Amino acid sequence: MKYYLQLLLCVCLITATSCHTGRKVVRSYRTGPKFIDDVYIDGHNRKNYTREGIDKATANAEVTPAPRKTTGTSKKTYNDVDLKPREIRALKEKYAGLLGVDKRNIEHVALYSFIDDWYGTSYHLGGLKRTGIDCSGFAKRLYEAVFSTELIHSSKEQYNNCKWVKKGEVVEGDLVFFTTKGKHISHVGVYLMNNYFVHASTSQGVIISSLKEEYWQKHLAGAGRMK
Repeated sequence: MKYYLQLLLCVCLITATSCHTGRKVVRSYRTGPKFIDDVYIDGHNRKNYTREGIDKATANAEVTPAPRKTTGTSKKTYNDVDLKPREIRALKEKYAGLLGVDKRNIEHVALYSFIDDWYGTSYHLGGLKRTGIDCSGFAKRLYEAVFSTELIHSSKEQYNNCKWVKKGEVVEGDLVFFTTKGKHISHVGVYLMNNYFVHASTSQGVIISSLKEEYWQKHLAGAGRMK
């Protein structure tokens, strides 16, 4: 009898133990949000840009070009850009990300199509070609192609032919001037939006930079609008 009682007790213990260990324990793991490199979050890229401007590799993300209408000369005109809807969407998304704005704010397709074509062009003092261009030459080419306006190939003369614009009234297409060499106007760029401007940098060629960067803040002379 004693033997059977011991045997029964062992069976009960085994059964109880099996029920306890047989339940799966579900653990809850809480993880914070993860960000993928180079993905735009609210229009901003997570890369840390230098004062020279937006990284070329980022800006050179491919947007498939399409043939554009031309005038009787060999010059391209961007006033009547011939891009397919998907190409326009890609262009808007790209520059909305670079400028940290909503893509609906990228309305001037001709302007950004021109910038996209010239982005990364090497700097060359006195240059006006795709093989090399300087700051006033780039502003001149942009105004001719996008705004059908002739500019003198000189940052100082461009400054002299502008109407002064107050800081809070600068709009897309205005010129921004800098005194990088002493007190005289020596550099020019074209304002875009959200404190960004496009220009031909001596070190990186045609690039987009921010007016909030310390270097450009220090040397900013002001903004002007063509008369």
